[in-house]
Amino acid sequence: MKKLLVFIIAMMLVLPAIAETVETFEWTREGTFIDDQQNMLSVMASYDESKPGWYVGCMLGDNMYGSIIQQEGDTLHGNIVPEYEQGEFIVTVSEEGEEGLLLTVPDGTTYSFVPYEIPEASITVTINTDGLGQIAYALGGETPEFDEEYPSQSAYIGLAEPATYVFAAKADDGWQFVKWQKDGVTISNEAQITVDVTESAEYVAVFATSSGYAGEPVTDVESAKTIGDVLALPSSGYTAYENVFVWAFELNDTVYRAIADTSKETSDAIFDLEYDDPEYQAKFNALVAPLAIKRIENLSEQIPTQEEMNAVVGKTGEYLLNNGWSCSGWNLDEMEFYMDHGPFRYRMIFAGEVKNAESFDDYEDLKPLTVVSVAYYGIGDATSLEEEEE
Repeated sequence: MKKLLVFIIAMMLVLPAIAETVETFEWTREGTFIDDQQNMLSVMASYDESKPGWYVGCMLGDNMYGSIIQQEGDTLHGNIVPEYEQGEFIVTVSEEGEEGLLLTVPDGTTYSFVPYEIPEASITVTINTDGLGQIAYALGGETPEFDEEYPSQSAYIGLAEPATYVFAAKADDGWQFVKWQKDGVTISNEAQITVDVTESAEYVAVFATSSGYAGEPVTDVESAKTIGDVLALPSSGYTAYENVFVWAFELNDTVYRAIADTSKETSDAIFDLEYDDPEYQAKFNALVAPLAIKRIENLSEQIPTQEEMNAVVGKTGEYLLNNGWSCSGWNLDEMEFYMDHGPFRYRMIFAGEVKNAESFDDYEDLKPLTVVSVAYYGIGDATSLEEEEE
């Protein structure tokens, strides 16, 4: 008994000293990992201060998971089903070898992962929309699927090497698909296209409003006599002035505007239409279809040359605003502004200082800035006429 008491007392004296020497395991392995079946695992420290822990995401076959879990001893353990989804998929992540990770899933299956360096994207592709519609894409040979709950108007693809993709576009109600453009150049009038992506580029799905007009459109502008002859063509808008009606449309990849004289009564009738009226479009078509066209302008032929555009380089924002220009958008990080003049839109780079980006005023704050460069960006308001004609 005496020996036992001595042993107990000795252990009571030694255990605190031992406890002080035990170090908390520090988890250090993070990054992207891959196994021999091309499953992927991602581990990184949570950047959300309100949710400390480790983000663990994995792609096992066709199943994807990802959530923040906690460190337990020398492992990461927890449910990695995303918060916005229901269910559980409780995993354990532990170190394996000198730099690998071992993933254990609920049924006891284990996956061995090794570090994986994601290739740096040498080809960057953006997919955007012009007008109201949505886009989808898939690898070549697969069918793109549209997300009806969360429709996409833009997407980014980063590639380390060339690949084939399928791009698809679908118009919203009241709109129609017109064309695909690559860096501003039309490449197809088909809504779904297969693209060999070999270089960085911007692809844009262009949509235009649809009048729903049942009449057969002309195939050449010379044959158009009334607005009804061009009413069913893809349109970029209209304007009903007091005595003039302007209908902008596209035919054979060229933007036109048809100008017709009208009466104040007809213009007033157009203004009085209730947009939420189920018969709105039919009533609108009935008012404008009979209008006789007095001329059609080819806007695509009127696009200014670069030399003509350079005439505003060195001018101030105040000069532009005083001479009929207006600002339709900007990116202050790049001092990039989209400026409209007549029917055209331009991309301009300005020099100068913007004192408060959060409260930027596209009129007063633009005045002291100076134009550094200008480039044609596209058709802005195709129905914009000179004041004397309005």
